[in-house]
Amino acid sequence: MLNLFVAAIMDNFEYLTRDSSIVGPHQLDEFIRVWAEYDPAAGRISYNDMFEMLKHMSPPLGLGKKCPARVAYKRLVRMNMPISNEDMTVHFTSTLMALIRTSLEIKLAP
Repeated sequence: MLNLFVAAIMDNFEYLTRDSSIVGPHQLDEFIRVWAEYDPAAGRISYNDMFEMLKHMSPPLGLGKKCPARVAYKRLVRMNMPISNEDMTVHFTSTLMALIRTSLEIKLAP
């Protein structure tokens, strides 16, 4: 089921970014691989793990190992991800969409 979901996202993502985008399918594969280290079920992870997870991913979706903490925290704030009030976690899909939106500098309507 998860593979079908990821395949649909990658297919649509490839269509939307086929021209000169800085984000490609290989970054999506990296996101899935790194997320699985924190949550193999691809459900939710603690928002506290986001900083470390993004440092283990290369730019443009991730931050890279050499990213200064100040820059990383600014990016996390810009991502504006919804956090569950019950258990303080972030969802796989919401995180992926926030990373793509932030990397491609897509602005949300107010």
